[in-house]
Amino acid sequence: MTNVDDINWRIQRISPSDAAKMLKIVSMNGHIDKPSLQSFEKDMREGRWVLNGSPIILGADASVLDGRARLHACVRSENVFETLVVSGITKDAFETIDSIRKRTLADVLSIRKELHGRSLGAALRILWSYESRVTPGKAKTPGITALLAILEQRPEIRESVLPALRAIPILPHGCGIALHHLAARINLEKADRFFAELGEPVSSEPNHPVNQLRNALLGLRGQGGVRKQTYILAIAIKAWNAFFHGRRIKQLRFGAERETFPRLDADSGWGPLGDSVHSSNLSSVKERQFSLNVRSVTVTPEMAETLLASRGPNRHVSAPVINKYARDMLAGRWLLNGQTIKISEEGRLLDGQHRLEAAKKAQVSFPSLIVEGLSEDTFASLDIGRKRAVSDILRERGESNTTSLASALRWLWMIDNGVVLSANSAPTNGELLELLEQNPEIRGSLKHVASMRDMMGGGIAAALHQTFSRKDVVKANEFFARLVDGVQLTEQSPIRHLRERLIRTRASHRLRLAEAERVAISVKAWNAYRESRPMHLLVWRNRGAGREPLPAVM
Repeated sequence: MTNVDDINWRIQRISPSDAAKMLKIVSMNGHIDKPSLQSFEKDMREGRWVLNGSPIILGADASVLDGRARLHACVRSENVFETLVVSGITKDAFETIDSIRKRTLADVLSIRKELHGRSLGAALRILWSYESRVTPGKAKTPGITALLAILEQRPEIRESVLPALRAIPILPHGCGIALHHLAARINLEKADRFFAELGEPVSSEPNHPVNQLRNALLGLRGQGGVRKQTYILAIAIKAWNAFFHGRRIKQLRFGAERETFPRLDADSGWGPLGDSVHSSNLSSVKERQFSLNVRSVTVTPEMAETLLASRGPNRHVSAPVINKYARDMLAGRWLLNGQTIKISEEGRLLDGQHRLEAAKKAQVSFPSLIVEGLSEDTFASLDIGRKRAVSDILRERGESNTTSLASALRWLWMIDNGVVLSANSAPTNGELLELLEQNPEIRGSLKHVASMRDMMGGGIAAALHQTFSRKDVVKANEFFARLVDGVQLTEQSPIRHLRERLIRTRASHRLRLAEAERVAISVKAWNAYRESRPMHLLVWRNRGAGREPLPAVM
């Protein structure tokens, strides 16, 4: 456990050579998320990186526990970046860092009180594709700061949010915002008329470009499934070009294999930002000095309530995340792990609301580092990295088959806590690691049911094997062995009924067996097998008046 007196922190300007030295002493060599790395590198290269209070976390032996993506980005960008460095964190405390919900562009835009933030975010991604000269929908998603830079460069895109509403639900709002913005740069009056007619046609002529676009989009909606953004944008641009020039269209279509992605006629560049790719507004380094105060405190429920009162606009809180944190706090699993609560220079809470809400809910205090004096602009760069999953921790501990083991632990936790049917119930990393300590045999269960992965799902099968083994290990082994090979199973064998049900649904493209139902029918078959009861029909009713609860393991 980390001792508060052993923790040190500093604000440090890390050079590429410093980063390279730090990366030589890495405690954990798990996967680095490539999109996060590329986003960090681009921000550092273009001068958008800001001191945001998210620390590089070092162990008691100076090994890097968290922050490898930022350090690699520093080396690759060949630029210095400023960051908070927290040292003296023990490995067991760091492992309690949970899979904190990732902050999205929509969260940031909502916090900024932008109108229709989610749709505006989709439009910014499309415009970024234009700037990068790639086909929209085909490129990897850029970093949040890169997209916000486009919004700063082209603030008039906000004026396209309301006109694009006229084309909903035929044209997705994000696509509509981007298209209206592009068209308005050429001719605002025609752009407004195009969208108005797309919502309420004024012509019945079948070859009219607006009618052609309406029919094409309505046809896509009727087919069901996910509509492809690239195709929708391509035919919308084609329709706009014909509308702008007063041409008629016999058949509106786009073949990605045969055609290059269309551009708007009369646009000066391939895309809306084609003339400003190298604009100094996008790449200038913002020099600003911050006076940060970092302190280690024990956050009480009363202090949490005071801090939460200052949060202002923020992303919506997630009840499942709060519940997870509260359980860890109540169980004493929450440790001082280097994560920070971030306060702006105006005294507003920027980051940490889920931890504070959990302290209020649990009515317990928890240790934390608090960083005060941050710029309000740091919102865009908070929580944009890859979520830290329990499989990462298991891999770093030297476990094998970590993805399957993590899945098995999650299902075992859900079965033990009776929440298999609760969609919003999820364990914390601390709960799963504690469960592994209490049930080390689950590693053997994974090997025992390895061939069940396609039939039932490896994680579910291992969790059930572990659960059944607690009742009778010999019978549990026999149950799964016969489930795999089907040897000497009678007509009324519960194992036979379960086996045939799993095989039948696996082979069908129309019949799908929900994970909860797999658990339920497996428990029913096990109970009958253990009690030597013949089975004529294996069914679990989870709908209607005869709805059954999840059966208990006998």
